[in-house]
Amino acid sequence: MLQIITEKFFPPGERYETLHRAIFYTNYRVMRGEKIITPVGSLLPSTGLHSLATLTCEMLEKQEKHPDGPKPGVFIATSGDDLLNDFAAVISFFLNVTCTPDPDLTRRLLLAERPSIGIEAVPSRFIRRMFDKEVHAKDDESAALAAFITQLVGLERETFVGAMRAIRQFVIGSHRLADDLNLAYTLFVTSIESLAQGFDGHVAEWSDYDSRKRNKVDKALKDASDAVATGVRDAILSNEHVALARRFRDFAMAHIAPSFFREEAAGAQGPISLLDLPIALQQAYTIRSGYVHLLRDVPRQLTISGFSEATDVEDKETLSFSGLSRLARHIIMEFIARGRTVERETFNYRRELPGIVTVKLSPEYWIASTGGFDHKSAPVRLAAFLEQITAAVLLRQKGTKLTDLRPILTMVEELVPGLRKPSQRVPMLTLYYLFHQLAGPEFSCKQWPALFEKHKADFDAPTIESFVAHLVMGYPVDWTLGQFEELHKSYFKTRHTAGVTKIGLLLEAALSLHLAEVNRAAGNEARARALIAFAVDSHPGHAALRVYEASLTAELAEINWASILLPPQPSNENPAADRAPSA
Repeated sequence: MLQIITEKFFPPGERYETLHRAIFYTNYRVMRGEKIITPVGSLLPSTGLHSLATLTCEMLEKQEKHPDGPKPGVFIATSGDDLLNDFAAVISFFLNVTCTPDPDLTRRLLLAERPSIGIEAVPSRFIRRMFDKEVHAKDDESAALAAFITQLVGLERETFVGAMRAIRQFVIGSHRLADDLNLAYTLFVTSIESLAQGFDGHVAEWSDYDSRKRNKVDKALKDASDAVATGVRDAILSNEHVALARRFRDFAMAHIAPSFFREEAAGAQGPISLLDLPIALQQAYTIRSGYVHLLRDVPRQLTISGFSEATDVEDKETLSFSGLSRLARHIIMEFIARGRTVERETFNYRRELPGIVTVKLSPEYWIASTGGFDHKSAPVRLAAFLEQITAAVLLRQKGTKLTDLRPILTMVEELVPGLRKPSQRVPMLTLYYLFHQLAGPEFSCKQWPALFEKHKADFDAPTIESFVAHLVMGYPVDWTLGQFEELHKSYFKTRHTAGVTKIGLLLEAALSLHLAEVNRAAGNEARARALIAFAVDSHPGHAALRVYEASLTAELAEINWASILLPPQPSNENPAADRAPSA
């Protein structure tokens, strides 16, 4: 949001303007009458609160003005919370102070006299300045803050997003010093690591791959041709995050300016040397990995309060909280300083606005759309239609309807004759068949039923589409037990794979119960019981299915999936009365 309100993504035109005001609670004290002005907002000193300094923040949010003026559905402004929180984080990061819109958090960070459980000291004993009770503004800091924010919001969007992510991690990591030293150390490391993995331009080589794994692969490929061996290695590298520790270390070393060991080291207690830094970075990454993967605590030597920037851990120089904090802050600032800035940039900023979430629309809004419909997208449309069938036809849920699919079924009539493989035709034909069976003759397309009859043999093979077509319409399926077992196995193995028709939880349970009955009839009672249990595990939200499993007796009776999964149908109810398609 900080970058969006600068208008760099907006075309020329009028703007909606909304002024947001808030109080920032801080240890940073500014002289009365002084106003800090930045490209995204202004800060004015105000009356303090219970030993806390306060700054009144003003931010002017600008959004593109709709040509028809304000009306329902037109976006005018955000609540301002994201803007204010990010502005506070940037202030805290750059000035190395505490600054938040939350007085309770600020008070806990600055004024707590006793540390949290499991921590030996309050935050001010681990990092200088940021948690001091009072930090007085210096003459040049206001201009430096404005210049920093100018550079930050001027960055190319991708770089800006990475920088803000790192800044937030750094500030959150600082706050965690009050309650979790392990997490605080990890967040300082990941604030650097997020930049290393996103912006180091690293291209993995085979030598980067773990040597133990690499040797096994090389041994397996010793008799393969060079082309095959290269292809296998490239495929492995494309799915692996390799050399992460080295990339972290190399990125950090590449973003350390001489000033880190000179001007910025003045006043630091035991600043780490350039020669010791590589091993200290390796140590930091090892500590981070130990906590993330095994919840290992940071070494005890680092939990002792004090400002020495490095300490000896198992004969290796290791960055303390003070040293890691100064290093992470320097690297992030150097990354921002080196970033390329642009005055204007094309970017769909609306997706980044607070409260904007992309969700999948209910099928009735898109299932019949002809845009992009072909044999590749047919499984998705069929899955959506099965969702409607389950609700409107099988479960008879109130207010549910089938969508009129004739717009795309007309395309099915045009596309199917040109498809050579049954696997390409079957999802389309299943959609075509089920709609015509359930919708009624008044919704028939021109080539129904001739088109289906011509390709009816496509449904003889055991496919998930053929199974649901038979199941929904109540027709028996003449497949062997082995074919049913293979269909069940392959469907549940590939149900999250692109191009596979997903039939939904209810029909998946029906598939398992149907196969359970086939096994029961064949005398495989143990397998039938296992499939019933599998159906419950796959659809635990179905109360009647759980009750059925719990009521099983020593002798397994016939398994009727419909009587188990579907509600009883009143004798006077017309099963087709409430399922007519809607446009």
